Amino acid sequence: MTKNRILPAVMVLCLVFAAMAVPGGTDAQSTDSPENGRSRTMASFSYTPIYQFETDLDSGGEFDVQRNLLRFNISRFIDRHWTVGLGLSFDYEDWNFSDIAGLSGVDPWNEVMMTGINLPVFYSSGSNWRFGIIPSIGLSGASGAQISESLYYGAVMSAAYIFGPDLILGLGGGIFERLDQSEVFPYVVIDWKINDRLWLTNPFQAGPVGPAGLELVYTPDGSWEVGIGGAYRSYRFRLDDSSAVADGIGTVDFWAPFLRVGWQMGRHFRLDINGGAMVGGSITIEDENGTELGDTGYDTAPFIGMTLKGRL
Repeated sequence: MTKNRILPAVMVLCLVFAAMAVPGGTDAQSTDSPENGRSRTMASFSYTPIYQFETDLDSGGEFDVQRNLLRFNISRFIDRHWTVGLGLSFDYEDWNFSDIAGLSGVDPWNEVMMTGINLPVFYSSGSNWRFGIIPSIGLSGASGAQISESLYYGAVMSAAYIFGPDLILGLGGGIFERLDQSEVFPYVVIDWKINDRLWLTNPFQAGPVGPAGLELVYTPDGSWEVGIGGAYRSYRFRLDDSSAVADGIGTVDFWAPFLRVGWQMGRHFRLDINGGAMVGGSITIEDENGTELGDTGYDTAPFIGMTLKGRL
């Protein structure tokens, strides 16, 4: 009997995502605010292509990666206390290995796909505290991996205090079950307007690939901004059941310092140009039971990309 594959599931989920992205009625476009007693729904999307330049593996050979990241989010302000949402994600990675017979004795992969759904819930108290929980579930696998073996799930929780209009500070943590491995991490929640042109913030949403990172942003005017920051990233994916390590697991880890230049294009769109490097990176391969078969580091890998963001 033919086994289920991850690619058909990704295609179906993408169709579902597209259907859900179509605004339903005037409510999705409403400009009413929760302060005047009405709910307000906001929708946004982002698309990020990233190219990681060719770099050497410590075990011999080279590789480069083309990544494409797609996000769609809806937030609904129920009242002045409650905000709920829906987040959809799809990542596609095209890996190109060269001059290598195998990675630690194992043939590498070519394509990796990750798709997920999260359901953010935030509560703002009357005493300046803001609490959040973001449960998520998704699939992470190389092309041809089994759906039933590619599942990850978990949640991110946070608590932050609003000290004033210029400072929000708190702590958060994530706990995820990622392909037979539990992952726990803490992170700092911060949104600090240092002055009229400079602020420190979290550039990403914490999730199954790691914490929210930190970014220092400079805004010379209302249209342009320059940011410098970094984040740690780690993700696991199921391998093809017909590969040398059937139903094995690949893990990729790296730190990513970056420089960003952003341009606000009117009220609804923004374009960011990003550049940086993956440093301290490693690739690990495990068998289907999670036993490590081999790992290798790789040299610093420069990357360049862009992000188009929009509000619907």
